[in-house]
Amino acid sequence: MSKYLESASLPPLGAICLDYTDDIHRPPGDPLNPESFDFPLIHEIVPNATLWNVVKPEEYSEEFLESIADSCRRLAERGAIGVITSCGFLAQMQTRIKDRIPIPIATSSLLQIPLLLTMRAANEHIGVITFDAETLGDAHFEGIGIDTNMRKRITIIGCTPSGPLRGIIQRGEPYIHEELEEELLSRAKILLEQDPSITVIVMECTQMPPFSKAVSSATGLPVYDVITMIEWFYSGLKPKSVKPDVFKQEGMRTRQRSQKELAK
Repeated sequence: MSKYLESASLPPLGAICLDYTDDIHRPPGDPLNPESFDFPLIHEIVPNATLWNVVKPEEYSEEFLESIADSCRRLAERGAIGVITSCGFLAQMQTRIKDRIPIPIATSSLLQIPLLLTMRAANEHIGVITFDAETLGDAHFEGIGIDTNMRKRITIIGCTPSGPLRGIIQRGEPYIHEELEEELLSRAKILLEQDPSITVIVMECTQMPPFSKAVSSATGLPVYDVITMIEWFYSGLKPKSVKPDVFKQEGMRTRQRSQKELAK
């Protein structure tokens, strides 16, 4: 079994925070709650990274992108070994920002889609549950290398404008766990009705990971989110420790090889 050492001995991962979510409730499972990880997380807020400056169909301006890059550089100066973001819509900047900063960056849970498409049979589709299906589009998928052919295997559903998720983020409504779970389960059900070829689900939004297990249990499908992306990302930047090999001496013997191993 592999594990991390004590958190205090680990280098931090940097997190880009948006400029409108400082007072949103963040339970364990939210990527900006430190209890979500076994490693330290440090934060930098991007000035003017408001909701509709981030969740937009058009490419970000050079000025806005440079503002995000500045925040990434500050995280590097503070000791971060990599940078993550929590909002899936920041996928659109992945290829544009990676060469501007001194440490690796993983911008979105959607980064997992190309890998998942490669891992699944050609007739299997990926379902995406997002904050806003009307906005999530070409700029975001092209930003992470998803081409037109790959898009044919992706089906998207968004949360409803009047629903609890958009209510929390847009209107400052109370965070009620049960209502959020009900909404996401409902959206997952509709998504699978729309596309029965879906065999795996990706959650786009920051607020969705606490409900991934419930969605997986209800649908019987694997579910990936920003937490699974971040844990994978960090585990490569700082590999986990493994237990000492108590049978180390046994490995020092000369192994007897069979004829089938020797045959060419």
